[in-house]
Amino acid sequence: MAAKRKPGKTPDNIIVQNIQIHRAAHNTQDIENWKSAVRAFENITNPNRTLLYDLYEDILLDGQIEATWGKRQDAVLNKELVFVRDGVEDEEITAMLNSPDMRLLIRELHNSIAWGYTLIQVNGIWYDSDEETYKVDFDLIPRKHVHPEEGFECVSKQQSLTSKDWLYKELPLANYMLWAGDPNDKGLFVKAAQYVIYKRGGFGDWSQFAEMFGMPFREMIYDDYDEATRAKLEQGLQEWGGAGYSIHPRSTELKIHETGGSTGSNEVYDRLIQACDASISKTLLGNTLTTEQGENGARSLGEVHKEVEDAKTESDKRFLLAILNTRFRAILKRFGINVAGGSIWYRSPDQDWNALQTKWNVISAISDKVPVDDDYIYEEFDIPKPENYEAMKEEMRTANSFTPFETPLNNPLNGGDGNVPQPKRGANSLLNRLKSFFF
Repeated sequence: MAAKRKPGKTPDNIIVQNIQIHRAAHNTQDIENWKSAVRAFENITNPNRTLLYDLYEDILLDGQIEATWGKRQDAVLNKELVFVRDGVEDEEITAMLNSPDMRLLIRELHNSIAWGYTLIQVNGIWYDSDEETYKVDFDLIPRKHVHPEEGFECVSKQQSLTSKDWLYKELPLANYMLWAGDPNDKGLFVKAAQYVIYKRGGFGDWSQFAEMFGMPFREMIYDDYDEATRAKLEQGLQEWGGAGYSIHPRSTELKIHETGGSTGSNEVYDRLIQACDASISKTLLGNTLTTEQGENGARSLGEVHKEVEDAKTESDKRFLLAILNTRFRAILKRFGINVAGGSIWYRSPDQDWNALQTKWNVISAISDKVPVDDDYIYEEFDIPKPENYEAMKEEMRTANSFTPFETPLNNPLNGGDGNVPQPKRGANSLLNRLKSFFF
């Protein structure tokens, strides 16, 4: 049944049109900046999130952040949502939930795991007959202007001042606001940022090392007190490329002392960068082997790491569904979309046949020792339970308890053909379904 829809009322006050938005400050970051940003965030009397969010904007330029956080986000965004009411899918609402605009909204909600508290204002939901798709008009309230801490719960017009210009949890504004995350949560990026900073420092030192030792070093020697010759030598070296050089009197001696050899120093920088990338992967994905190449035993370890990553994905899905089935569901009602009696879910993916085969082997072994409820098997293997279940079950019991040669018709002594009769099994019996399911 298609969802009944009536015109909804749009919010009178669209916050993002009235605040003063400034560009992110991309400054040189170091660990002291990171500590200062955390302290400003945690300030009780005058909390300020500007420094921390500027730092987050900066670390997004790191390739490992893009790869790992993008991988975690794609695992959620590439799954289809479905709206189910009384066991039946509502195709119209399902189409709205999988529209391009809705994908962007879910991405912002999911970003709250990395960024921390997220506030969204939904301005309208309607069907565009020209593009033949649903439109979900929303604004992400810039996080620098949002103060969700207890005692504030407001949006400020200016990012540098904690002023209660809009109280987003009070009516009527609250009718169109969607928030996600804990007010005091800094997000996962606060943990990953330190590794990006150390990695950039490592790249900088490595670049300097390459400049000093990657090209041949040039040495010029001149006679003592011959300043004219020294000046000409220096001019010539400056015009002769960018490699390092030294000019010194003949009476002096130049020595360059390496720390452990150039090759060893080179490996130090490489290991530092690899360690930082691995720490970023652990922070955002919970593992390393789904993004990095492993060594001995990498396949078995990779499977374990994949299980950890899958658990993260399942947790993210539950996090999003909790928001979609509460605050967002209420907003859908306000825009005239009939969601009464229904819920939003992720569509079940195609079955993992190897995993199901393993599960069936375990259940079969258990059923030899203790009784297993048939309903449990139906649920675990996602098999529809037949309407005439009781009659089919009784037929299976009768067939399984049949003793062949006790039947006079088949007993050779009574003129039978002696063939062992095969027990009848319904074409749609649970046993036949499971056999056809796996074999």
